[in-house]
Amino acid sequence: MINALRRNYPGPGGMFALSFICHLVVFLVIAYWHIRPQFHEDETPVTYVDMVTLPVASPQSGTPAPSQQESKAPAAPAPAPPAPAAPAMALPTKPAAKAPTAKAKAEQQKEAAEAKAFNERMAKMEQQAEDRRQTAALDALKKKGSARTGMPGGKGTQAGSDYSSYLQSRLKDALKETMAMQAKAPQVMATITVSPDGYIDYHVEKPSGDPLFDDAVRRAVTLAGKTLVPPPNGAYFKRVFRFRPEGVGIK
Repeated sequence: MINALRRNYPGPGGMFALSFICHLVVFLVIAYWHIRPQFHEDETPVTYVDMVTLPVASPQSGTPAPSQQESKAPAAPAPAPPAPAAPAMALPTKPAAKAPTAKAKAEQQKEAAEAKAFNERMAKMEQQAEDRRQTAALDALKKKGSARTGMPGGKGTQAGSDYSSYLQSRLKDALKETMAMQAKAPQVMATITVSPDGYIDYHVEKPSGDPLFDDAVRRAVTLAGKTLVPPPNGAYFKRVFRFRPEGVGIK
């Protein structure tokens, strides 16, 4: 028995190795136990807050009312359906131009020649008509230049109106320069006599009653006589004239 134990006894070295292995296993177990994460249940109480309806002292029965923000938020509009795509329209193809034949070319040349000849005939006719018009206008000018103009029954040498109209125009221009009056509508009736040598005589038939206007008429007659042309054919001229602020008339 003792011999058997002696044969199975590992000796001091074996015992040291076995002890080392046992201690190593124990150390690994302890290290693993401390390194492994441990999960602990969170026992903190959870509080839920109703954001729609806050708690009140005396709640009423029924479903919670929606908040103002939710009631004011407009509903999102439904997306518009996509427009149907228009079918592509095929463009008409232009037929290829055919080359003109020899017959078509000949007809085109013939038409162009006829159009050219027609235009030349029209231009020639217009030129002839214009020449005739110019000839007629020249003949009319020649006849007009040779015709004698003047007053019917007049015997003077100057073309134009009669001596009465000439003297009336001179008196009217002179009265504009000497105009003066006090009355509203003065009027003077006077007989004007012009001698063959151009001397003018003035005789009042009816005064206006306005001294200023009567004097203006007298000065107008004198002013007109300074540059007056004598009557034609050396005869006396005598006529009654009506003087008013707006002009001179022949009675």
